[in-house]
Amino acid sequence: MDDKGDITLIMLSRVFRSIAAGALGVTTGLYLYNVLHLSFTLIGVFFGVGAFSAPLMSLYFGRLGDCYGRKRLLLITLLFLPLSILILLLTSNYPLLLLAAALGGFGTAGALASGSVGAVAAPMMTALLADKTNEENRTMVYSLLNLASGLAGAVGALLSHLSYREGFIIALALSSASLIVILPVRDRYGEGVGRARDCGSFNSANLSESDRRVIRRFMATGVSNGIGQGLVTPFLPLIFEVLLKVPKGEIGNIFFLGGIAAALISLLTPVITGRLGFVRTIVLTRSISTAALVLLPFVNRFSQILSYDLVVALVLYLVYVMFRVVSLPAQSALMMSLVSQGSRSTVAGTNQAARLLPSAAATLSSGAMIDYLALPVPFLVALIVNAVNIYLYTRFFRDVKTSRGVRSVLIE
Repeated sequence: MDDKGDITLIMLSRVFRSIAAGALGVTTGLYLYNVLHLSFTLIGVFFGVGAFSAPLMSLYFGRLGDCYGRKRLLLITLLFLPLSILILLLTSNYPLLLLAAALGGFGTAGALASGSVGAVAAPMMTALLADKTNEENRTMVYSLLNLASGLAGAVGALLSHLSYREGFIIALALSSASLIVILPVRDRYGEGVGRARDCGSFNSANLSESDRRVIRRFMATGVSNGIGQGLVTPFLPLIFEVLLKVPKGEIGNIFFLGGIAAALISLLTPVITGRLGFVRTIVLTRSISTAALVLLPFVNRFSQILSYDLVVALVLYLVYVMFRVVSLPAQSALMMSLVSQGSRSTVAGTNQAARLLPSAAATLSSGAMIDYLALPVPFLVALIVNAVNIYLYTRFFRDVKTSRGVRSVLIE
């Protein structure tokens, strides 16, 4: 099979997984709250465990992907989500639920805007796609991946109209299909990599100084990005239910619209970054998304009429998700372009870990903040952290013109 066919299968795998993740992202927190009657604190622990496990496994399996091949490790990591859904279907035992959270990375899929529906599988998918693309088409391929993933996640959100059990069963089938369609994909890099590299160590000794520099810069931006996301995104479905009394099915509709909007705007990524450059794109889009996000907990103070409040909340949510994800394809393409081929899974996994480990800590603390402090507190903290994130991008990167358009490089 040629690279175009392999790219299609990888995208199809992501679509199946994203439909499942879209459904789980809306319903899992509601299921824990309404059916199992867990407090926000315990739900925060659940999401926090998932958010902690995902980056640790991303770091570990990302390194293994460079050593033993992306496809082999991708197949292993794609198995985790079906196993976690089985646990949700079969038990309400809290320690086992925490195991499900760890396997499924549920804390990273709390909102379609997080960009994390790939969870632990994302680094291998990103690296595998990078091996099958070049600098000319990589940003467009990642944009199409975000488009397909976003639309699929939006469709998954509509599964919230079904019963919790029915939604979980469909998510189980789709996440299993995500694994199956990867089987025909060829990993040319992985066919001889085990013989070509020393994989006995998981330190950075095998990385070039250039790759280590890329890792350090993306780790710094990833930490602040992760904290800002972890404080609020896993709880957004619950915010709509508790703050605005929106029924489960209607919450699914809201996230469906958000997923559609986020997916479509990702097509504009090559155009926007081509005109503005990577840094200015980050500054503009994340400033707008942060402003919309911080207003959400205050929406019920805008009017005493619930329908009006809901319209305002919907508009703010749509603005948030659209401008949140628009820069993600360019970020992925930039990262893959700046590192050597033999380090792509490692760098992607390290970036994932740097983003999601702080996100997990933020999620753990955010649940307690909502229970014991005012609802706007985590949103206001997220505002400060996102401002730091924007500053770091302007500090670490600059845009230069090349014969291939606008490309971002590291400031030496």
